Amino acid sequence: MEDRKGTRIQSVSRAARLLRLVARLPEEERSATRFAEELGTSVPTAYHLLNTLVDAGLLARDERKTYMFGVAMDVLSAAHARQSSPPPELVAPLRGIITATGETAYFSAWRNGEPVVLAQLSGTHAVQVANLRTGYGGAANARASGKVLLAFTTTEERERYLAMHPLEPATPHTIVDPDDFRKELARVAREGYSTEIEEFSEGVACVAVPVWSDTVLLGCYTISAPVERFSSRRDTYLDALRAATSEFAGA
Repeated sequence: MEDRKGTRIQSVSRAARLLRLVARLPEEERSATRFAEELGTSVPTAYHLLNTLVDAGLLARDERKTYMFGVAMDVLSAAHARQSSPPPELVAPLRGIITATGETAYFSAWRNGEPVVLAQLSGTHAVQVANLRTGYGGAANARASGKVLLAFTTTEERERYLAMHPLEPATPHTIVDPDDFRKELARVAREGYSTEIEEFSEGVACVAVPVWSDTVLLGCYTISAPVERFSSRRDTYLDALRAATSEFAGA
C-alpha cells in the first residue's frame, strides 16, 4: 500500500488495532489480558483503551465482561454499506492487474445484501463485458465475482441472498439448478477462486479471487477476457489476482 507521510498518534493506532482484534477474536477470548498480549501493552493500558472505546459507543461490555461492538459501530457499519465508492487502497491494485495482464479488472463487494461491482478499470486489450459496469449487482450466479462473494460470506448472508434471488439464466451456460450451484460454491470455497466461461456474457470468461484482511472478506478482484485468450492465460490471470490481494493479508 501507499506509504503516507505525516504525524501518527500512537493511542489512536492502538485503539484501531484493538477494534480489529475484536473483529477477529472469538467472543470468549476478548479479554483485557488477551488484548494487552496482542497489542504488546500492559493490562492497565488495555483497560484504558477499552474504557475509552466503550464510552465512545464503539465497544460494549456485557454481564460476562465480554467485549463486543457497540451502537456507534452499527452507525458506522450502516454508513459503510451505503458507500458506493471503495477506499482508494482497494482500487489501486487494479492498475497492477492491468499492467500484468492487459485485461479489464474489477473490484466487487457486498453492499446492502447485494454483490456489487464497485470499481472497474479498462485494460489495454479492447474487450470488456458490456453489462458488467460499476454499480451492477445482478446475476450473482452467473458472475465469477458473485460466486466468490457468495462462497466466502457467512452462511446466513448466503442463504438470505439465495432465498431472495432465483437462479436466472444470463446465457445458456449459466448454472440455474440450486443443487448444482451449491456444488459450484463448495468448489469455489475449496479451491479459493472462481471462474465462469460464457455464463454471464457469451464469448467472455472471468476469474475472481477473494480479498481478505485477516478473516474479514473485503471483496474480490476479477479479470474478464475473451474465452480464447482466457483458456491459454488463466494461470497468468490467477497469479496477477493473487498478487493484488497479498498486500491485504495482514492489514
